[in-house]
Amino acid sequence: MKRFNIRQIEAFRAVITLGNMTKAAELLGVSQPAVSRLMADFQDAVGFKLFRRQKGGAEPTEDARRLFEQVDKLFVGLEELNQEVQAIRSVTSGSISIAAMGLYANGVLPDIIARFRQRYPDIAISLDGRSQDRILEWVTSRRADIGVVTLPIATATVDVRALITRPALCVFPADHPFADREEIHAQDLAEQPFVSFPRGTPFRFEVDTLFDKAGIERQMLTEATTHEAVCNLVAASLGVSIVSPFSPHLRRDPALVFRPFLPAIPITIGMIADEASLSVAAQAFHQFVLDEVEAAKPVPTRGD
Repeated sequence: MKRFNIRQIEAFRAVITLGNMTKAAELLGVSQPAVSRLMADFQDAVGFKLFRRQKGGAEPTEDARRLFEQVDKLFVGLEELNQEVQAIRSVTSGSISIAAMGLYANGVLPDIIARFRQRYPDIAISLDGRSQDRILEWVTSRRADIGVVTLPIATATVDVRALITRPALCVFPADHPFADREEIHAQDLAEQPFVSFPRGTPFRFEVDTLFDKAGIERQMLTEATTHEAVCNLVAASLGVSIVSPFSPHLRRDPALVFRPFLPAIPITIGMIADEASLSVAAQAFHQFVLDEVEAAKPVPTRGD
């Protein structure tokens, strides 16, 4: 069987739908002889008769009508494909997978996702809370489009964007004697019961190094693996701690008080992604986060 082309199929569909080669030619923007030639070539390609000559036009054969049913399905599929392409391009269709440390999945991200959804209401979004090393694994294996982590992170395989840097905070129960203070210094925590993160974690290492250099001893009797668990233990009056300034407890737990801690321990939120491979929807979210961070920066005043 000879091969036929899309132009022949378009002409065949127009002739069957309009019932007239002249009208089909006008619709397609070509001459009537050109449509006749396309139909002759198409009939030669399929190998069976498509039309019977009648007064006033060409009547399709039964075989042509059967073929038209399949051709029409093809064009319906093409129209649906075109609509999906347009939906993807205009970010009215698609999905985004985000992997984030529990601290951020429960803290800053829900508000950002809510604002993104207001702009792109039809995008499906999944948010998974994962450990830092697992997030990197998920992004590099493309199980997640975007990861939100604490920087620094050791990787040469994905793009890393620093988003927000803020100093860590000291957290203690609302009835603690520290509640009247504006800020807490490292020496204030000498011999205080201290709720710590596990050994081997970067933040625990940084905090312990600061106190070791200052020669300050704390009562290290309690530890937990997440900021949420640490804050819950502090709320239960098991000690004080130093936690991320992005903790969701900052805004929802009246049993806790947070104060600036000195010397400052900066914590930076980072976003990781293989930016060249992101879908249109994921690109939109990635850029939305960057724009949100930029908009949240304080406006410099004269003299800064």
